[in-house]
Amino acid sequence: MENAYVYGAFAGAVLLLFPVFLSLDAYTDIPKNKIFFSVHAFGVLKVIGGYIVLHRGGLAVHLSRKKAVFVPYADMQNERKKFEITAGFQLYTLRTSVEIGDQTLPAAAFWTAAFLQICSRTVLPVFRKGKKFLCLQNGVLLRHGGDAALVTAHLVTVFNQLTVLIAFAKIILEAIINLWQKKKRKNIRRSKA
Repeated sequence: MENAYVYGAFAGAVLLLFPVFLSLDAYTDIPKNKIFFSVHAFGVLKVIGGYIVLHRGGLAVHLSRKKAVFVPYADMQNERKKFEITAGFQLYTLRTSVEIGDQTLPAAAFWTAAFLQICSRTVLPVFRKGKKFLCLQNGVLLRHGGDAALVTAHLVTVFNQLTVLIAFAKIILEAIINLWQKKKRKNIRRSKA
């Protein structure tokens, strides 16, 4: 019976530390103001997908034909703080490709493509320094005779369940502390009145 507890504890520790690979595929069509995305676990299990439409007041995230969530730009600053849990996530792969074309000003498209290629050749080696496992790739395509402004990205990150548990515990503790502080402020205002 004691061996069962030891084996269970060992299995639980292995599951908590087992690496999880999460991939994000995104495709942006800039003239249409749409960003299509899908998130997969281990490259095969779909977690979420849909598209984002940019509006004047915020972002409309369409998760299905009938379900959409509107996120105002003003609320995004507060929402950003919730994503501090990403500190425990390790970037593993980042592949991007940019397709540029301008029928009326082909020289502008050419110089933009050249600038993006120079930037990627300069910046990507800096990010890769000291991380031999990291795969960073970028491609720039120049479309001849047509208009285009497309960006495709494939991002893979790795983390373990222990990191996620710690992040959620941190979020819950911060919420409890905020509630406690609000309650304390109310009590102080009531005692002054």
